Amino acid sequence: MNWKNLELHGCAAISRLCGEYVIEDTIRLAGAQFRIKVFEREHDFVAFPNIRFRTPNGSIDGTCGLGSTELEALQDAIARVAGVLAARARWEEQDLEWVDPRDS
Repeated sequence: MNWKNLELHGCAAISRLCGEYVIEDTIRLAGAQFRIKVFEREHDFVAFPNIRFRTPNGSIDGTCGLGSTELEALQDAIARVAGVLAARARWEEQDLEWVDPRDS
């Protein structure tokens, strides 16, 4: 039996953690590294960074990556985070919010 075909007993969806990656950015990022977890869903892959960014108005901006393969989703997430990071020369700890502090 395939995990995608399991009876979910009323639950909406199932996904499988297929990879976790540590990305280092010591130039722009005060924490020097962040993690991206990639999940396989029924028809695609989604990659969630463990970092969110505080915008100038104080709201939190998060992003994720999507793809038809694990590596496509990972590459998309890295590109999206890099786009946000490029908006400032350096990010300080108060500009960041960690999804799970154990991941930082």
